Amino acid sequence: METERKTQVVLAVLTMGFAALAINFVRVPARAGVEKRAPLILPGSLAIVPGTIRVSAAQLVASGGDASGLQCYACHDAKKPPEIRYDANHRVVLPKEHLDLIYGMRNCSECHTPDEGVKIEYNADGVVIIPDAHRNLAHMAHGRYLRNEDCFNCHVSTQLDHLHTPEGLVVGLDQATQLCAGCHGTQYRDWESGAHGRRNGYWKSSAGPTVRQECTSCHDPHAPAFTPLIPMPAPHSLHDPRRNPS
Repeated sequence: METERKTQVVLAVLTMGFAALAINFVRVPARAGVEKRAPLILPGSLAIVPGTIRVSAAQLVASGGDASGLQCYACHDAKKPPEIRYDANHRVVLPKEHLDLIYGMRNCSECHTPDEGVKIEYNADGVVIIPDAHRNLAHMAHGRYLRNEDCFNCHVSTQLDHLHTPEGLVVGLDQATQLCAGCHGTQYRDWESGAHGRRNGYWKSSAGPTVRQECTSCHDPHAPAFTPLIPMPAPHSLHDPRRNPS
């Protein structure tokens, strides 16, 4: 009798469990065949932008694109190396001609949601007007504690359109990965093996060529760290605020 009673209890629990699952399936529509929904981005959250968002110097040169913006000596005198000025915190004071270069490399949608309608304004000289809350974007942020807050840690002072590795090897802007490898050896080895970064082309070498994107194709060399992502609920209909307004 005791065994029979235990069996009945187990069957009753299983029946209740399956009944609860059945009710849940009825309440939540299956993913296949449901109407298409707009991407769910919770108000006030970070917009997550997948994939590569930059066009590096290497990509621009290799594609035959307009690389005139990379010509440092279109403005600088090759016989007069520029002088770097620092503020009270020993941060590089960028000339206004370079503010667009630094500010433009930031991806607004890393922090702003697509429906905010971000508007970029310019002054009479055509220079981007940086809001007070964004002043820190005009500074380089490469390395812990801003150790690399110096243009000539990477750029050659007498050849502005070239870079130098820690070992003294001089490379072009389209070879920036060789410079990155001087400090980021582990990531460089992973990049070479295909475990880090992005590859385009074919996995099977006999089927066609494989192209490894340069470090600067994903990372802004002046601020390489990606914006941390805020944990958010999964894109499930039960979490859709349009169905369950708070």
